Amino acid sequence: AGQENAAPMDEAAQTLLIDTLQEWKTAEFERLIASGQVAPRDGVLRLMDEAKAAGLKVGVCSAATKSACVATVTAMLGPARLAGLDIFLAGDDVGSKKPDPEIYTTAATRLGVDPAGCVVIEDSMVGLRAALSAGMRCIITYTASTAGEAFPGAERVVATLGCGGPDGGPAEVTAADLIAAKVVQDDRVTIG
Repeated sequence: AGQENAAPMDEAAQTLLIDTLQEWKTAEFERLIASGQVAPRDGVLRLMDEAKAAGLKVGVCSAATKSACVATVTAMLGPARLAGLDIFLAGDDVGSKKPDPEIYTTAATRLGVDPAGCVVIEDSMVGLRAALSAGMRCIITYTASTAGEAFPGAERVVATLGCGGPDGGPAEVTAADLIAAKVVQDDRVTIG
């Protein structure tokens, strides 16, 4: 008894099981995101809208593959914000993934901007390392799993970007914060 649930012993069967589970996990994740049950983190949409209204360039740079990322970004941003992005890069758009800075340096190059004028919003040490290695400012909005990290080199560390407005509490990070920099600022922000 119990043998029907045992892990496969041969390598081919193990690989097939792993691939099948990965495909199932990806499909279930995409279904969950598309269902509308998962909302964007507090303040993300507000900050994107503020940044665009202030004339800043806004992009998404994700380590996920494009196929996995498109469904999530579409569901989270909606079609108008997605169409309004100045750049959208995923992990398969570059040769090396974070903490390598390539995704951020590629974004700056394609936008024709100086990395020193970019601000990256990240949630992990891996993302912070990538942003700093790219020569960009970085604001951390940590998650439950990254809350205990120190984030050395981050310009600011906040629990949330803050909703802003009368019903959502104060905005922790605003477009004015993105513009008011320790380094030279131009007209761009990259949200990662």
